[in-house]
Amino acid sequence: MRIRASLAAVLAVFGFLTLVAANGVKQARRGAEPRRTGLVRLIRERQAEVDELGTTLVKLRHDLLNARHRLSAQSEDDARRARRDEMQAGTVGMAGRGLEVVLSNSHREAKEAADQGVLSVQDIDLQLVVNALWSAGAEAVAVNGQRLVATSPIRAAGETITVNFRPLVPPYTVSAIGAHRKAFERSEAARRFKRWVSDYGLGFKVGQRSRVEVPGYVGALQLSAAQTAELPETPSGETD
Repeated sequence: MRIRASLAAVLAVFGFLTLVAANGVKQARRGAEPRRTGLVRLIRERQAEVDELGTTLVKLRHDLLNARHRLSAQSEDDARRARRDEMQAGTVGMAGRGLEVVLSNSHREAKEAADQGVLSVQDIDLQLVVNALWSAGAEAVAVNGQRLVATSPIRAAGETITVNFRPLVPPYTVSAIGAHRKAFERSEAARRFKRWVSDYGLGFKVGQRSRVEVPGYVGALQLSAAQTAELPETPSGETD
């Protein structure tokens, strides 16, 4: 009888502790939910502010461009030099013949968590494609509308790829003015993606376009040193 009584007491204590622990977990979840909701709201508000500031920056740069053109209208050489500098810096939109390369994640399901990486486009994949396009003669490049300049980072933030610190959503469209298709398709990056299409089901499409539009860079330019490079006198890209 004493053994049964002791066993019943132990079970009662264990049940009580289990109930207390469960209630504690529920209360912790309830407490975390408002914080999570508030954090999501704050992120969306900050993203909206960044978008608004980016729009304002584009307008101000457009006004500055017009002012520079008016000031240099008396000198054709000054106007040409200013236009070339703006194109090199990437602060003005451009349009011209070029390529559009579309990269997309595989539709296959990963059998294991470790397989998910090979079924998704990674930041290094975008870096390889962008570098191959530069080598193929690109004069201006953008990824999902984000203009690439000398200081533009292409990085991974968890499962998201960011360009110019802006999160992108797949598929990824890389627009390159002036890039030559044959030169790009001979690159190691293009050959790799062609293999990965069959091996992993990744999406990889290359299209020649008579007109590719690349917007101006809207981020902050923070340079400690810079040197002007020579551009051809008649680039294929035209400023908007």
